Amino acid sequence: MTKHIIYVISIPLFLFVSCNSEADAIVVEETIINVEVEEGQNYEPKNLVVYSIPSPNEQMNLFYNSNAKFDPSLILPLSNFSSYSTDAKKALNFGVLMSDGAYLTRFSQSKGRWMDYHTTLKNLGKDIGITESFKGNLDINVEELANDSNKLFEVSSQYYLSIYDELIEKQRGVELSFILSGAWIETMHILLTSANKYDENSEIQTHIVDQRFVLENLMGILGDYKDNLQLNDLLKQFDEICQVYLKLNCENFDLEIENREELLILNGGSTCTFDSDSFKEMKSLVKQIRTSIIS
Repeated sequence: MTKHIIYVISIPLFLFVSCNSEADAIVVEETIINVEVEEGQNYEPKNLVVYSIPSPNEQMNLFYNSNAKFDPSLILPLSNFSSYSTDAKKALNFGVLMSDGAYLTRFSQSKGRWMDYHTTLKNLGKDIGITESFKGNLDINVEELANDSNKLFEVSSQYYLSIYDELIEKQRGVELSFILSGAWIETMHILLTSANKYDENSEIQTHIVDQRFVLENLMGILGDYKDNLQLNDLLKQFDEICQVYLKLNCENFDLEIENREELLILNGGSTCTFDSDSFKEMKSLVKQIRTSIIS
């Protein structure tokens, strides 16, 4: 069966003020997205907003490669999802569920357990008006590939992108903002809890540090809908996380650009690390925000 791989590479070089800091910083962003598509599907993401915030699958793939171990206690019990009554709560926890589902899939958990999460995702999606993504070949493939963890992980990644596309097409930016926020907070919860102490797993800590760029993009999207009171409250909470990122111990290096066999390689920038206090503060803030989302 023939497959194609779509490579989307974006390397903007720009100046910006990170997390409302007073000092300008040079930031280089490089994004390479691999999406495997069955021949004839012609799946193409319809808006670059999909790529400015990594999908839950992309996040969990990086986490998996950080010598991480699966902990079933980190994900939200399915019994919680029947208690949400407002559209905002449903959309936020739809994002939480997407992240948990990616966590389960990447760590090759049982078919039955993942399918329970997938069914709950479908039901919650219908409640907030996500319908098209649960039809057609992608959903069929999810059902058929549930015994093959690697292929299921690939297809579920396409699945999540199709959900983003549907919301963009329907101009449902508020709902998309809630979903992206819920997924990101759940990812941070999994990362921070798995890292345990600030100096215990340097690879996971590096991944957490890099989330500051994801947060910048996420806040930019939420800022377009800050007239929504709940999203505005989330922006304020995210800004508190930004302030913790500003407390990191950072060392700056000169930017070097290397052209190797027609591949542009960027080296340099800054390397940042937590100390005990900043790590505890970050962990506490994320726990507080997650609790407000899932309760």
